[in-house]
Amino acid sequence: MINQLQEKYQLSLLLLLSSVAVLGVFPFALIRYFEGNLIAAIIDIVLMLGIIVLVAYSHYSKNIRIVSAVLAVFINAGVVAIVRANGIDSFLWVYPVFASSFILVRPIEALCINIIAGVSLVALSDIFTTISLVSYIVTIFILSLSTFVYTSHSEKQFRLLETLNTVDALTGALNRRAMSSDMKATLSNSERNGIKPLLAILDLDHFKAVNDKYGHAVGDEVLKNFVAIITSNIRQYDRLYRFGGEEFVLLIPQINDQPHAFIHNLRSKIKRELKTPDGKEITVSFGIAAWVPGTTEDSWLKRADDALYLAKAKGRDRAVFSDATEEYPLKS
Repeated sequence: MINQLQEKYQLSLLLLLSSVAVLGVFPFALIRYFEGNLIAAIIDIVLMLGIIVLVAYSHYSKNIRIVSAVLAVFINAGVVAIVRANGIDSFLWVYPVFASSFILVRPIEALCINIIAGVSLVALSDIFTTISLVSYIVTIFILSLSTFVYTSHSEKQFRLLETLNTVDALTGALNRRAMSSDMKATLSNSERNGIKPLLAILDLDHFKAVNDKYGHAVGDEVLKNFVAIITSNIRQYDRLYRFGGEEFVLLIPQINDQPHAFIHNLRSKIKRELKTPDGKEITVSFGIAAWVPGTTEDSWLKRADDALYLAKAKGRDRAVFSDATEEYPLKS
């Protein structure tokens, strides 16, 4: 998932960067205009307007990743154009622009954009009759390499923070914070496109007895094994969350016209593979709710929970779908 925290963070960077850029460029646009340097003034104005339009578009469309990439290319092309038009007086703008690339896009992408812009400057401008080409290459290399190392480290730290905020530490399943975010996105997609996802609550039957008989360390291993079995038998875009204790939620964003077969096959795998240390099977009950128009996060969970309650009441080790309260016990 593109994480909501990451989206907000990237959008705030875009807003801050655009504000600084516009405030920094605007005085020079006025100065160049009154000096009669119309080409340079026009380039500055185009840069300001382009930045404002792109950032506004990212705010309303939420296509932050794409807009950031376009903006990185745009400002690099702009700095090449202004140096080409205004010569050495605009050369120092190269350094903040090259550094900004690493704020806007991933480090390796920024490095590639900087290389292309840097080579373009050498090929298209005549400032290197005044400025040492060797000094330019060395300083740009040091700037890009230092920023690359720093932003690469920051990206790793952000990924670690994202993992800590969205993954259950014991089992490796996603947590409730991630579940809420993904459910909102799935419901929004369903309302727009009519896609019918499934939400299932899974509960390990008599799990307390496992803890009492074998100890909590074994119980923890059972939970880990359960998650490993589920994740190896669902699709890449399906999501498993730890809901609490021995309860888990499975979100299936898109299902074909055979949801019962999908659930049946998954339960079969669990029943065959999930065992106690002495080889006894551990069964699982399923409560499943399909999406219907008007579904909310709370109502979806309640329908699945009601179906799970019915599965428990009917003897456990079965799946119940909320739409028609159909039960699908699994034959041994």
